[in-house]
Amino acid sequence: MVLIISKSDDTPTEQVSNWLNTYKVPFFVLNENIYDVLEINFNSGEIFIGGYSIDMFKVVWFRKFPYALQESQKKDIRNNLYFSLVEYNLIEARALREYLFFELKKRDVVWLTNPFFMTENKLIQMQTAKACGLSVPETFIVNNKKKVKTLVNSGKELITKPFENCVNFRSENRFITMQTTAVNDKLDAIPDYFRPALIQSKIERQFEIRVFYLLGVFFSTKIITNDNTMVDHRISVANDDCRFEIYQLPKDVEEKLRHLLDTFQLNCASVDLIVNTRNEHYFLEINPVGQFTYHSVFNNTYLEIEIALALKKLLKECSIKNT
Repeated sequence: MVLIISKSDDTPTEQVSNWLNTYKVPFFVLNENIYDVLEINFNSGEIFIGGYSIDMFKVVWFRKFPYALQESQKKDIRNNLYFSLVEYNLIEARALREYLFFELKKRDVVWLTNPFFMTENKLIQMQTAKACGLSVPETFIVNNKKKVKTLVNSGKELITKPFENCVNFRSENRFITMQTTAVNDKLDAIPDYFRPALIQSKIERQFEIRVFYLLGVFFSTKIITNDNTMVDHRISVANDDCRFEIYQLPKDVEEKLRHLLDTFQLNCASVDLIVNTRNEHYFLEINPVGQFTYHSVFNNTYLEIEIALALKKLLKECSIKNT
């Protein structure tokens, strides 16, 4: 049986689940229902998920961490002890989740995306990518305006992005998305000192590539924007101002990417690349939970079917192994 760990509002999870039903692959989706469907007898070690013994699950697709709180719960406590209660619930949810993963690991399940090997730290990813022979943008870690000015005065076009994944900021009336941002034209607004930040030399983009990697196979999408001065191409996507094409990675880039993903022990992930005006491929980052919407929707490759078939294949291999 396949266990899918995700969030309740994740559309790709629903799409893959539909195809698993089509292929008659038994599965259970664990999301925010974890607090209702998880039964643990700590003394005997028995664990049931949705009424199924944990020992029945032979393959696990880790898609996303479930929400620690449902929206209705957040709203109830937002007007009271918001920050401390949210932090408490996050810590408690993480502890229960870690215990469940610990028990699954003891049973030698086969993971599609292993949550124990999924660093989202761009600094670690880039250093490892360099060690695997991939090119990465010129990168600096700075914490003061003087250093930024020195880089700008040396003729560098700079951009900044978070050390890890972007976070969306919410307030009662606003929703602010974090994105890759140009630095040079905002120099006057930068304070003299600030928390360490990731600064990179801007790559003169010809196009970007989104790579989806699944059990050794690469599915790549070329993203061409009409305005290459736009630093973050996601703005062009939102404005319907770009086009998408199926792309074949050069063999040497594929080999280096495979080495990188093997190093991180990832069998399912997404990789962001950028190609400059000299046709040089630069590694940007890995998304270890494997976003595949670009390729599946815009290029009609239906990767949700590929994932369902991959889970079916892994489950069959487990059955053969245990006979």
